Amino acid sequence: MEKVIAIIPARWGSTRLPGKPIADINGKSMIQWVYEAVEKSNVDKVVVAADNDLIIETVKRFGGEAILTDIKHQTGTERVLEAYQHYNDKYKYVINVQGDEPFINKDDIDTLIQVLKNDSTKIATLLGRLTPEQFKDRNTVKALFENERILMFTRSPLFHSSLFVRRHIGIYGFSKAMTKRIDKNVMIETSNEIVESLEQIRWGDNGIEFSYAFASGLYKGIDTPEDLDHVRTYLN
Repeated sequence: MEKVIAIIPARWGSTRLPGKPIADINGKSMIQWVYEAVEKSNVDKVVVAADNDLIIETVKRFGGEAILTDIKHQTGTERVLEAYQHYNDKYKYVINVQGDEPFINKDDIDTLIQVLKNDSTKIATLLGRLTPEQFKDRNTVKALFENERILMFTRSPLFHSSLFVRRHIGIYGFSKAMTKRIDKNVMIETSNEIVESLEQIRWGDNGIEFSYAFASGLYKGIDTPEDLDHVRTYLN
């Protein structure tokens, strides 16, 4: 059976919002919002890959499963791949769901799973709508695509273009075979990746094409204290 595991990387030391995974959002930690949303999808298992015991304790308190990973990881995917080593004998596919997307939609995850299980898919990801403010926001990652191909990812402010532009939502799907190919010990970072501080650029620079699905919701990741306040207000 082609089972799917979702692993949520959760890092304590965010430079803009330390302790972000356990930040309270109207009575629940951020990581709990994400975990419970993912649980509603068709994944077979959900695990948090954390770098701090406080995150582990928070997850266990609401009945979730978590595993402690190396604090030295530089990217979320590195953390996910370490955790996946404990489960890859049972799960052919792994989905990396960013821990700061509390409004992630189960239907979007299910759509991603369908794309991921296509034989031609190498890496699956989600694209969402951009608000006018997000076009110009450096904290918002944009994906430029044309003819069913993602051409580039960027944080740079963008204006209207002949190319299609969408918000890149921080969720990826990999097969077990692809996780071996993108391992940091096999595929080293590239200069473009360093400039943009976006790990997915490394994969594109090494010739890996992305398959994508369009998300149905309007996503807003949480990167700053202002983002957190906005989400709390929205949920009131």
